[in-house]
This record gives sequence, structure tokens and C-alpha cells, in this order.
Amino acid sequence: MKLSCSFLGRVVMLLFIASSSGAQSIHLPKEGKFRFGDDPEWANPAFNDSDWGTQQLGKSYTKDSSYAWYRISVFIPSSIRTATGKGLKLQLGKIDDADQTFFNGKLIGETGSFPPGYITQWEQQRVYIIPEKEVQWDRENIIAVRVYNLVGGMGMWEGPYSITPLGWVDEVEVTHSFTGTFHSGFITKIRFTNKAAHSFSGTINYWVTDKANKKKLFSRVRTVRLSPGAGSEATVTFPDFRAPGETVFNIGYRVTDQGSALFLEREELYVATAGLSLPFKGSVSPLVENKIPDHFSGGSFENEQYKGYLNTRFRQNLEQRLLKVDEFGLIGSYLKRPGIHPWAGEHIGKYLEAACNVWKLTHNPALKKQMDRLMYELISTQLPDGYLGTYTPDQYWTSWDVWSHKYNLHGLLAYYSTTGYLPALEACRKMGDLLCRTFGKGPGQMDIILAGTHIGMAATSVLDGMVELYKYTADKKYLDFCYYILDAWEQENGPKVISSILATGKVRKVGNGKAYEMLSNYVGLIKLYRVTGEPRFLQAVELAWQDVVKNQLYITGTSSSHEYFQEDDYLPADNTANMGEGCVTTTWVQLNQNLFAVTGDLKYLEQLEKSVYNHLLAAENPQTGCVSYYTPLMGKKPYTCNITCCQSSVPRGIALVPGFTFGKLNNIPTVLFYEPAVYKYRLNGQGKKNTEVVLKLDGNFPESGNFTLTVSTASAAVIPLALRVPAWCTNFTATAGGDLYKAGADQLVNITRSWKPGEKLLISFDMPVQYLPGGKSYPGQFALQRGPQVLALDKSLNTTEVNEKLANTKEGVELDQSGPLMHTNNLPAGWIGKQSYSIGIANSNEKMVLVPFAEASQSEADMKVWLPLNVKK
Repeated sequence: MKLSCSFLGRVVMLLFIASSSGAQSIHLPKEGKFRFGDDPEWANPAFNDSDWGTQQLGKSYTKDSSYAWYRISVFIPSSIRTATGKGLKLQLGKIDDADQTFFNGKLIGETGSFPPGYITQWEQQRVYIIPEKEVQWDRENIIAVRVYNLVGGMGMWEGPYSITPLGWVDEVEVTHSFTGTFHSGFITKIRFTNKAAHSFSGTINYWVTDKANKKKLFSRVRTVRLSPGAGSEATVTFPDFRAPGETVFNIGYRVTDQGSALFLEREELYVATAGLSLPFKGSVSPLVENKIPDHFSGGSFENEQYKGYLNTRFRQNLEQRLLKVDEFGLIGSYLKRPGIHPWAGEHIGKYLEAACNVWKLTHNPALKKQMDRLMYELISTQLPDGYLGTYTPDQYWTSWDVWSHKYNLHGLLAYYSTTGYLPALEACRKMGDLLCRTFGKGPGQMDIILAGTHIGMAATSVLDGMVELYKYTADKKYLDFCYYILDAWEQENGPKVISSILATGKVRKVGNGKAYEMLSNYVGLIKLYRVTGEPRFLQAVELAWQDVVKNQLYITGTSSSHEYFQEDDYLPADNTANMGEGCVTTTWVQLNQNLFAVTGDLKYLEQLEKSVYNHLLAAENPQTGCVSYYTPLMGKKPYTCNITCCQSSVPRGIALVPGFTFGKLNNIPTVLFYEPAVYKYRLNGQGKKNTEVVLKLDGNFPESGNFTLTVSTASAAVIPLALRVPAWCTNFTATAGGDLYKAGADQLVNITRSWKPGEKLLISFDMPVQYLPGGKSYPGQFALQRGPQVLALDKSLNTTEVNEKLANTKEGVELDQSGPLMHTNNLPAGWIGKQSYSIGIANSNEKMVLVPFAEASQSEADMKVWLPLNVKK
């Protein structure tokens, strides 16, 4: 069977990315003088800094709530001085968090704000203008950078670092686009927009070469002219080009003007995907079985159909996020290396894994075309030695390079296992082989701990991908590499991922306490346990899990503040706390999913349910598909639609959910989430091999706890069935054919009976409201939970009187707790979700309106989970 992907007219717009310009550029030194502290005299070019230390530019370090200064000496030759006298452009890359930059003692720019009005701008590129009169030509000049950091990483963490003369390249905006045509052809358009009052005339040298950039296939020279005045435009089009047998090209151009030596040059890879048709062979299973048998195995996504609350969010994840994703934002950093930032390479792998899971559930044809196209583009950028990162050779295996390879292993293995497309597996083999050659303890090999951030935890998290590669290839060298990683953890310079947790039981004492990277390592370790059966691996992961649940977990099923595990029970939840990083939430879901599979213990399923119905869904706006990097419990959720690590992780997390709503627990089909859905599976045994069973669960969860489960088979059959009794419910009953089944909270109801075709099982339970205390971080405050959902007060849904009463109370607002929460019907048009509840305020006619935290702030209003309440115990 073949699935054809025909996609014509794809346009890739690129704005100021991966280009070079200038007549002569000066690169700043690789390191500068450095000192913690704060003294205005340090901006003085005459200051004696001989006793200062040094710090590498482009490298982050960690020191909370601190000031520091860089002093960088640079020789500026008069040869770059222009006749126009416009001065120079200083590029300092990205600085965490805020900076003030001085040139020869004069303040030339600042980004972000220092205390007391602290504002971080850690991802903002710093580009400052040096007036020509301040330059000491043919002499050393001093650039002094004052930096402040609140928490986490700090400093001049990412370039570029250069000085270039100002000229026409700063006055003319140049963008280009490629439009695919039939037979792997493309049309190139270069657009010029004037930003200055005067005219511009220039020459374009355009060329196309093969993938290896060794053979010139096409070239042409054109002229361009812009009329005077800001906003004037001109577009130069280069004709449809195609080369038989070629689908991957290097396309470049160089623009020069007619009055200076300044130039703009750009070159990047282009992969022709118009008319792409990839073979589809069907799903592929691993070659290596787990040594530890699974106690739980999820149902096949293809045999699941959702109809209720989760289905709405699954559909939004597909339609509002995946299908609208910025494709160039995913793949662009591979088409033109180096990438736009150090971890730009992780996004495409995360996308592919999410897209494969969503496609298995929906078989959406547009998604299939999109993921085919992006997968093909990705493997087309792989170098002959297997390298599939976004760095240039001088920066290979630094910062987040191994990390990006990890996610490419995930994404391409997901694509291979979903479609059977062998080139995706071969790309993974090449990556795996390169990693095995590069890292190790043999002659000429590198130490993987030194190849990534956070005491090596970023790089060593590739353990997860290498375990999966071993399972799909049965090549033992990949398993050996996994054990090399475990050895590296315990080196003197390693994060002690196993030994630290075994010795202390505290995740904040493992490595540097960075939550996302650490949990990623534990996901790899639990997968290695499933393959090898070594008990200490499970012991280490379970100890980490226990500490997170007991001391580090928010009531909404996430962890971390400022991306780190904090002191026990310190769980700040407002916007300034940078809590609930989306990557942490998703990785926590992965860890619990693996633990539940290998143990079958419902405590892990309980954590999955908590995360899904609260923090995971809360991180993606159901109206827009935009994602919040950090998702606070207090304040406005900061949704953005651009691509960052969490914006790629959260859709991936949501796409995992169908894997644990239903499945076989200890070989018994078990309903775990009470979402309206249809599940199909095959019944084996008792002479009824391969008999199809269809379970249809009808209800209105999580609004209601009343359901009908219809069991359909071709003929009467004895079918075992289990129902999970959630820990948060009461009065659970199930009735079929006059028989009543019960069990206590957090247990299973096991039913084995002869089912007639179409026979129904009636299920009912109550969801009482729980009042959760705010603990050490929010003493005297409470949150309300109904069923699995934590509720929130969205200010846009409440009256001014209620909002003011909650903001101004000193004694705590007393609620009418005599009755249940009441459903309301006051949700505004366009609101995604049907649940809203009211509860009366004692001694008042006012009612407080609450909605699920997962839906609050979708209209950009402030909201609160922790409320100042006077609760009667």
C-alpha cells in the first residue's frame, strides 16, 4: 500500500537567518575578563582588571540573585571605518537575564531591567550601535557588560559576538522564499524592502549547487533597485529550476551595493518535497523484547475512538497546534547550520513523535502529508558520517548537540515504528554509530559529561533514545553505549544520577537539581530496567519518584520552579516563580507511564490522571493551540505560539494520553479513565480466538460520574473486565444483569461474566469537592478539587465584588459549604469547555465562579488556584 503526499506551492519564508554580511567583521575574543559583584567603576576603560578571572563567551553559568561584569578588550582597525561615518554595530547575542553595555565607558545600550523593577530578557538578541566618535581606531577598546540574574542560568550564554560597520545591510530588509513545483523543482524569490530615506542599487549573484556543495548546477546575476523612502519594495524572481535525480540543493546568493564594500550573503539547504510519495508498510514492533514483562499494555491507538472532554482537547492539539505549526521553525536550523539557538535541533524530533501518535489515533491525511514532508527534509540534512545536529563543525558536541540527536532518535524511531519506512531507521543507525564512535573511554574518544550542560545530564539523557535504538535493531553496541552512560554518571565530574538518589533520596541533590534533564535521565533508566531487569535501576527511579511526589509535586501534577527542584515543600506558584515548565510536565508523564507499564501499580496511574486533567492540558490554550512555557497557578498563563522547548513538549505530552486510558492490566482489559470512548480489542482463549470485543463507554465525564458501558461481541462470551475506582471518588458501583459490583477507592472492580452481545454495565460514582491546604508556600489558603480536576477562579467570570473581596480579605472568605458545587451556564461565547461551578459566599448574596484549572485563563484573564478561604474542617 502506498500513501501519496502531493504538496505543491510550499513557500518557506526566511527573515535574516543564517546570513553573513559586511566588508570586514571583527569577531570578539572567545573569552573576557569576568567578576561577580557590582561597581560602576568597572565600566571605566582605565580600570585595572588584571586580578579578574576569565569567562568564556557563549557559555552559561549558575548563580542565583547575582550581579556580574564582563570586560572585553577588542582592537578595532581603521580599515573598517566607512565614509558615511555611521558608526559600528555591536552584536552581543543573548544575555541572561538583564544587561547594561558600555563602550569605552559610555552606556550604549541596555536590555531588560535591573532590580527593583527587574524584568528578564534572557532570549533577546543584543544589538547595540557604537557611535563613530567613541571608537579608538587602531587601538584597544573596552566593552564592559553589566549583568544581573535572578535564578538559574546566567551570563552571555549565546552569540554571535561581532563588530561590523553600519551601512546599507542595516537599511534594507532582505527576505527570500522557495516555492516547490512539479518534478522536484522550485522557484526562488528575493524580496527587498527599503527602511531608509535614500535609494538603493545593488547586484545579486545567485547560485544552486548539489547537496555536498561541490557541483554548481545553476547561477545567474541580476540587479535590483529600490526607490527612495521607507517601505519601497522590489522582488527579484529566479526561474523554475530542477535537476533530474536531485531533490536536495544548496541555494545561495550574495548581494552587493554600488557604493561600498559591504555585502550580504546567504546560503542554505533546500529539500524538494513537492509530489513526495513515501511507501507505507504499516507499524513495526521492536526486535528485542523487554526482559521484565509489562503488567500494563495500552490499547492500539488505531482501535480507540474518543468522543468527550479529552477528544475536544485531542482535536485542538491536532487542529490548532500540530497542523498550524511553524514548519520552518522546526526544520530551518538543519537547512542552514548553525541553528538559530543552541537547542533549536530538538523541536523536529518532538514534533515527529507527537505527530505519529496523533496520526495513529486520527489518520488525518493532512497530518500524514506534513509529517512525511518534515521527516524527509530532516533525514535529507544528515551528513555522511551520521551527524544530524544543527551545529557547525567547530562546535560539534558542545552545549545541546547530543540532546538534539536524542530527540531525532525519538522522532525518527516513532516514524519508523508507525510507517515501516526504513530510511528513518537507517538515519537512526547512523546517528547511533556516530555517538558510539565519538564518546567512550577509548583512545581519541570524548567524555560525554563534557558534551552538554547541567553536569552532563543534558547529553546523557540520550540514554532513552539509545535504549529504543537497541530494541529496534538488536545491535548490542547500542546497549553497551547505554552502560557507558551509566559509568559516566558516576565519574568524578558526573551527576551521580544513580548513586546520589540511592544515598540521599533527594532529587535536588542529584546533579545540579535541573528537573527536566534529570527526569529525562530517569526515563532512560526505567526503560533500561525494562530491557535488562537490573533491580538497582528500578530502585533508583522509584526513590526519585517518591521524593518528587512527597516533596516536589504541585497539586496539578507538575514540578520545578525556575526549572530546578527546590527545597522540600517549597512550591511557589505565581508568574515570577517560573513554575511548571511544560517540558517537566511532559517528562513526568513519560516517567509515570513507564513505571505504570512495568509495575501495574495504580499509584502511577493516579499521577498520570492528575497531570493530564490539570497541568498538561492547562499548558495548551484550547482556543488557539498556543502553549505556556511555564504555567502558573496564580496570575495569567503566558501563552505564546512561537516554538520553544515547552511549546514542542506539551503537544507531545497530550499525544501520549491515549496510551493509558484503557488497556490490559495483568492481562485483563481495564478501564482506567472514564472518558466517553470506544475501545476495540481481540479476545483470546476458550476457543474464541481473535473474537473482536467492542467496549463503548457513554457518559459526560468529568462533569458527571454516571456511565453506561456497552459490551459488544458477535455472540455471548465469557469476558473478564476490570474497572479502576479512582482515589478521589466515593460510592462507586457497577451493575450488570442485576449483579452489583463494588470496591474501595484506588482499587479495581474485577468482573468476569458471560456477556450477551450489547449487554450494558451501569457505572456510577460521586465526585465530592476536596479543600486542599496551601502548605508552606500558601499558608491559610485553599484550592478546590472536584474529581481529578483542580479548580480555579478566572477573574473574567467573576464579579468585581467577588474579585475585590478575595483580594482584600484578611480573615479569609467564608464559603457556604453546606451543599455541593452548582453547575452554572455563564461561560462566554467561544469558551472551550462546558464546566463552570458556583459556590456561595457566606453572609452574602455573592457567588464565586470556578472552572477547571486546565481551562482557566484561556481568554488571557488572571486566575487563582490558591484562594484565601476560611474553611470549616
